[in-house]
Amino acid sequence: MQIRGLASQRRSARRFSVISLVSIPILVCVTLVLAQVSVVFAQGIQIPEGVVSEPINDNDAVQILNAGRPAVLPPLASPEIPFFTYREFASRDGRTYLGSIVGGFPTNNNTTTTAKVVIVPIVLKFNFGGGAVLTFSPTAGDPGCLAAGRTGLSLTQRSPLFHPVSFTMNGVNVGNTTYPDAFQRGEFFEIIGAKYHLAFSVTTLAARTVTLAANTPQASVFQASGQCGNNTGTTNIPGGLGVVDMGTFDSIARSLIRTLGLNASQFPLFVLYNSVLSVGDSRNLNNCCVLGYHNSESRMVSNPGQTYGVSDFEGRDRTFPLFSAADISVMTHEVGEWINDPSINNFVPPWGHIGQQPGCQDNLEVGDPLSGRYFPSKTLNGFTYHLQELAFFSWFYGGPSIGAGGLFSDNGTFRNDAGALCH
Repeated sequence: MQIRGLASQRRSARRFSVISLVSIPILVCVTLVLAQVSVVFAQGIQIPEGVVSEPINDNDAVQILNAGRPAVLPPLASPEIPFFTYREFASRDGRTYLGSIVGGFPTNNNTTTTAKVVIVPIVLKFNFGGGAVLTFSPTAGDPGCLAAGRTGLSLTQRSPLFHPVSFTMNGVNVGNTTYPDAFQRGEFFEIIGAKYHLAFSVTTLAARTVTLAANTPQASVFQASGQCGNNTGTTNIPGGLGVVDMGTFDSIARSLIRTLGLNASQFPLFVLYNSVLSVGDSRNLNNCCVLGYHNSESRMVSNPGQTYGVSDFEGRDRTFPLFSAADISVMTHEVGEWINDPSINNFVPPWGHIGQQPGCQDNLEVGDPLSGRYFPSKTLNGFTYHLQELAFFSWFYGGPSIGAGGLFSDNGTFRNDAGALCH
């Protein structure tokens, strides 16, 4: 189906299958200027002063995660997330691309499509031996960062990801709705019907505890000074950062999907607290940090099969030395990308040298070009949430824009499309 164009044009419902070994995390690497130094809080590793963070190409991390892993094709007649397929002519290179997006086909659509989201809180326990355990939990308090009576999980549940607030994008009122729906309305604003929406049916499961041996290749704890927090125990320690090898956690996540009886009609969102992933040995800060990612087991445009996402709820407000993140900013990145690229194989003309991508990338990952840039914050129930700015569909395929205000991202950073092909 061709997304852009006049309402009178007829569009095909044909589907197309593409398989590739890709998944999309947010990845940051760091350059150490000092060696690892003193141990604190049950042998957590102190982050040296002067660490410099720099975004790197996340495709390396993705290929390591999925290399050699066969795609898991969904059984016939198995449940699916609600999605549509499209065929899009790209003005940037004159080619036609095929892809799939969660929700209803936008052109002249006045219906609401509902997708099922299952929040799975993950309590990470880092076992140092001898009874020493550090815990990072989205279900436990961190009053010195979040204020009393709040947890990462409760704030996620009450956030603009799942509760409506008023959204204006590029001067256009896109409605009183959730951020994912507002973005979908915004990026297709010129062609949708007034009542077009993507809604979520949200279920939260009981927290699952994952215990890992600490200061091993699979799991480590680091600590930075000067951070918020006043917890005095061993849970959600001030300045703490849990780090788990991405391959280790991905195997755990896939196993939990089966154990919990989830299926491909649901999007499991695994929520961590002040914890990230590494690509390789967790003890080496040069392998850190993947703040979140989303994946598809089938990697098929025609049927993404079981999809899932992983995200840090970051209790600090953009103060941690290794990355810039706050509360749900990573989740808005990952949920937005899951919606727009559920198969992780919606190919686009190559773009790059921007956001978290210093090289070239060729898929419809709406968060990657704007990593580190924020949409105006939103306050709900007295808490101020931070949302990442996201790139519109037209930015990837080329102008003219069919997005709100005729621009190419939801807060107007991109005033033109991605331009010349990346080399």
